[in-house]
Amino acid sequence: MEDKLQSFRQPIVTATGILLGFILNFAANWVKTETPMPDWLAYLVGACVLTGIVMLIAVLHRVLRMDYPRDQAEAYHARTLLYLIAGVALSFAGALIDMFSHFMQE
Repeated sequence: MEDKLQSFRQPIVTATGILLGFILNFAANWVKTETPMPDWLAYLVGACVLTGIVMLIAVLHRVLRMDYPRDQAEAYHARTLLYLIAGVALSFAGALIDMFSHFMQE
């Protein structure tokens, strides 16, 4: 049976890898610095970033998986893209909260 996702694999893997690199770099720097935000807001940032990372790793799993349901390739790909966008959005929200918190403290 034809692999309908073959042409989408490489770009999604590349984009997801690059985004994961940026997000992990942000998380590594964020953990090492003192943040002027309250604890609950720091937990919110951490939860957003962690959830985003987990979703992006799930995207990599789904894209690289060879035994996906081939009769439902379009729906499978649409859900994978939804996970990709949600993972990026959550991570971006966490970074945005951190940036806004630093902006408001200064």
